[in-house]
Amino acid sequence: MKSTKRIAVIVGLLFLVSTLTFMIGSNQIQSFLIDVSQNKSPLFLGVILEIICGVAVVGIGVLMFPILKLFKKRLALGYVIFRIIECTIIIVGGIYLLSLLEFMWKYEMIIFVFTALGGLMFSYLLYLSKLVPRYLSGLGIIGYLMLFLGVVLDMFSIFNINDGEGMLLYLPGGLFELFLPIWLFIKGFNSSAIVSVYDRIENNIKK
Repeated sequence: MKSTKRIAVIVGLLFLVSTLTFMIGSNQIQSFLIDVSQNKSPLFLGVILEIICGVAVVGIGVLMFPILKLFKKRLALGYVIFRIIECTIIIVGGIYLLSLLEFMWKYEMIIFVFTALGGLMFSYLLYLSKLVPRYLSGLGIIGYLMLFLGVVLDMFSIFNINDGEGMLLYLPGGLFELFLPIWLFIKGFNSSAIVSVYDRIENNIKK
């Protein structure tokens, strides 16, 4: 199971990279948009960091697919597709921003929709497979569900998740994206869950 442990470590690293690069990149972009007369370096840096985030989330989906498909193939494929769409929106949004010096309509909210839906798929698959403790995958389900509801309310101007108490909706998902990598670095995936599903597949083939 050394290869599985390696995948767990890389996935954990990519989660940290995606979270940090989007957070820092978004701050760099916002600092430029406050005063567009300043040097464009923060804008370019911010867009590049967000694109790195997009590539990282696709990497998570691709690396996890061979493992997650053992438990629910269609959902695992859906997770990869949602991550690719998320990355595509980030790239297109970055090009739009560099060209017109303004965001596409509801740019971050649209990204967060795919982050939330993809995250729900991922967390559910982790819960179903028991690859990590269920309290951890349960935290992911709660976090991404709260993010999705918050984004929907924000897009219809009912609620602002980027202001005051609204930012608390980011907390459970943020904790999941912090604690999951730590768990993966230390423990990796539950190897017995993977062995169990392989045994079940082999038994079905023999029958």
